[in-house]
Order: sequence, then structure tokens, then C-alpha cells
Amino acid sequence: MPNTITKEEHERNRRRRSRQLLGAVLCLLIIIGTLNVIGFAIGGVAALFDDSDRRLEYEQRLQTLVMFDPLPFASLDQMDDSTARLVHESAIWSALYTAQQSENGLDNYERDPDTEALIIPALEVDAAVASLFGPDYKITHESFDGVDMSYQYLEDKQGYLVPVTSQMGLYTPRVEQLDRQNGQLRVTVGYIPTPALSGDYSMTSPSEPTKYMDYIFEREGREYYLVALETSEMRPAASTSDSTAPAATPEPVFDPASAIAGNAGSVPEELTGDSAPASEGGEGAGTPEDTGENAEG
Repeated sequence: MPNTITKEEHERNRRRRSRQLLGAVLCLLIIIGTLNVIGFAIGGVAALFDDSDRRLEYEQRLQTLVMFDPLPFASLDQMDDSTARLVHESAIWSALYTAQQSENGLDNYERDPDTEALIIPALEVDAAVASLFGPDYKITHESFDGVDMSYQYLEDKQGYLVPVTSQMGLYTPRVEQLDRQNGQLRVTVGYIPTPALSGDYSMTSPSEPTKYMDYIFEREGREYYLVALETSEMRPAASTSDSTAPAATPEPVFDPASAIAGNAGSVPEELTGDSAPASEGGEGAGTPEDTGENAEG
């Protein structure tokens, strides 16, 4: 006789299949949830170790100082006169860059009627100095000779005449690492020289740093401020213990105002490959020989 399934057995089988199906769905959801949690955890850990935004921040802060290639100093009060002038000069260009990034750009800034040079207010130069060196570091506002130009301070206007059509060479900073130790932040910066923005690009020009410097910051309140500059132990990849100066590159010359004006957000896009002359303290205008000597400390 054929097996007959009672109504009760049929119901039990149906409920068993429903439980099995529900169990399979729950297992799938648990697996998906576990994978998502693992993915978020991995992403969170990666974010903890990803300091790219922080490195970009310091590239922005150091851009105009690196382009003048100052010599090392053990503390702010131990800067020599030539390095102090480079700090002064870099602050003027930092103020100019900040002005160009404002809503109205340079339209609201007064110009000299004879030369069309911009007049950058001394207060804005002070703000640029304070943002990098802290509120206690002060500069004396006066006319002075920079690397490639002279800066005239107008007492009646309380500002600097900036000849924006002048030319100078630049380095572009690339922050390689951030190292916190002993209450300090050591920012290792690679110096990348580049060809003229307005000239022909040479494929033999370096696209990697030709020297490294360590910028030392100390914390004051919630911010870190620059207190010293040292020659870094990091060396260019191509250098060896008996190496001399890096390969010769064309001396970069271009309009600094155009370069700084190209900053997107906070970093100049055109300046992602700038080169700078050696500072006055570097005894030259950014030749490869000077760069190599300074790089080796």
C-alpha cells in the first residue's frame, strides 16, 4: 500500500523546511555582516595610519619657505641675518598666496600707480609669520634686499611693494614622513627642483627630491610651530657615500606670482613641481652644485 502522509506530518515537514530556509538566510546575513565589520575595521585601521592629509598640510605650510632653501638653524633666535631675510621674504609671498586665494583675489589690494606692483599689508605678512613660527616670533618691517629682488616697505601705506612680474627659481616640498618624538614633530621634507613653468620641460630634470631637510615643530596650545631646521639623515635614492653633486639640471626661472596663484585649495597645482634657488645662506642661485653641497650638510 502506498505510504500516506497525514495532515500533521505534512505540516511538520513544511515547518521544518521553513526553519531550514530561515536558518540559511540568517547564516547569509551573518556572513555579510561579519565581512562588513571586518571591512570597516580594516578601513579604520588604515585611516589611523594614513597621514597623507597631514603631510599635505605641512607641504602647504612650508611651501614658500622651502622655495628659498634656508640654511639650518638650531632655534629661531640663532638664525643668521641671511636666513632671517629669507623668512621675511617667504612670509611676504605666503601673504600674497593667501590673498590670491581669498574670494576676490587681488582685486581689493592697492597697487602702486607707477609700477602696478601690489601693496601687501604688513599685518598680513605678520599673520603669515605667526601661522608658521607662532605668535611670539616677530619681524621688523622695513625695506630689504631679497634673493632676486628688493622689497620696498611703504611707511605711509604700512605695506610692501611686491613686483609680481619678477622671476625666481623654486623648490617644491614633498613631505616624506612625520615623526613625533620627545614632544616634537619632525617633518622630513624632500626638495624637488623643477624646470621653468614658462619654458620647455626637460625630461632630464629631477622628479624626485635631490635633498632632504628636517623641519622641527613644537606644540603650543593646539598647534605646532616651527622652531628649528636640520639637515636630514635621509638621502636621495641615487646618492651613495662617495657621491658628489646630483646631475645638472636647467636653472628654473619663472614668475612666482603665477606659480603661487596656481594653488588649488591650499597647494599650488603649478607648484607641484617647482624649483627654488639656493638661499643667500646657500651662496648661490640654486645651481646643482650648491644643492648637492647643502644636501650633504
